[in-house]
Amino acid sequence: MGLRDPSASLKGVLRHHARGDPLGLKGARMKSLITKRSIIIGGHKTSVSLEDAFWEAMKEIAIARGTTLSNLVSSIDADRERGNLSSSIRLFVLDFYRSRLSREPAKQTAPPVSISIPRTGST
Repeated sequence: MGLRDPSASLKGVLRHHARGDPLGLKGARMKSLITKRSIIIGGHKTSVSLEDAFWEAMKEIAIARGTTLSNLVSSIDADRERGNLSSSIRLFVLDFYRSRLSREPAKQTAPPVSISIPRTGST
């Protein structure tokens, strides 16, 4: 497999941007990023459709909790009050990472700056 010329991608982006289509989506058919997987919940096989990013997040959460993906999905299914399972899983993942962010101390991007203004004249 050969290496791609990075400037070719940039040229394509600039060409689309000049046409008022910065993402190059006009007239393009988007591929579905959703993956359907079979999973066993409560002894019954069911299929769940989620984006790959959510499947990866669910695997990370299951590993962090020391459980299986099936057990994690089963607990989400048991706790949901309404809506479909895929939506409940997405909300679960969102809540998991939001709560993780709220526990982390705020990160400073730059050290605080101290400015001293000299006094002029006397009062």
